[in-house]
Amino acid sequence: MMHVFTRLERLIDRLCAGVAILGGLGLVFATVVTCVSICGKLVRRGIDGIFGASNAPEVLDWINPILGEEELVQFGVGFALFAALPYVMWHRGHIKVDLFERFFSSRVNQVLDLIGDILLFLIAYLLMTRQWFLIFKPARRDDPLWGELFVTGRWAEIWDRLRDSQESQIIGIKLWPTYVVAETLTVIFFVVALACVCRGFGRLAGRSPRDA
Repeated sequence: MMHVFTRLERLIDRLCAGVAILGGLGLVFATVVTCVSICGKLVRRGIDGIFGASNAPEVLDWINPILGEEELVQFGVGFALFAALPYVMWHRGHIKVDLFERFFSSRVNQVLDLIGDILLFLIAYLLMTRQWFLIFKPARRDDPLWGELFVTGRWAEIWDRLRDSQESQIIGIKLWPTYVVAETLTVIFFVVALACVCRGFGRLAGRSPRDA
């Protein structure tokens, strides 16, 4: 049984690390977009200063700040944030106040850690259910539920609803794919939080798993 727990912990550890590394690409993307947009803005100002805003060569018209830079950065940073949640949860990297930890026994500290894991598990559950609502909520009250559309195979109506779904304000990107990505990462966060709760109960029960 201990061998099974150890293998599960290693699997979760690798999953969290892989997702976190993938999320790091979101920060890289946001950084590149910001730098390129700033450079484009500076070069555009230089061109306008040399030739005038209305007399610049047409061949240089493409040099501009990136349209929708703020939205693209939000998407990248948001992806990185959601991707980091499982790793931070598993490795207890979240902020906690341990000012009085040394005054308590090891048993009391284990109970406090378990309480913290349970609270974060509840937060993960709330995030997961809220994201689910954002993905599948009807556009109007009289619209059929998404589950009903899938069960009855009304694919044309499903496509129409996705096509008419919310868009970002500047570049007009459909928002439902971002909700799906966020929900997937939140489900992983929820599973990892549940594993942390089980790990906490295991420590209280006397099992000594490998610390993550």
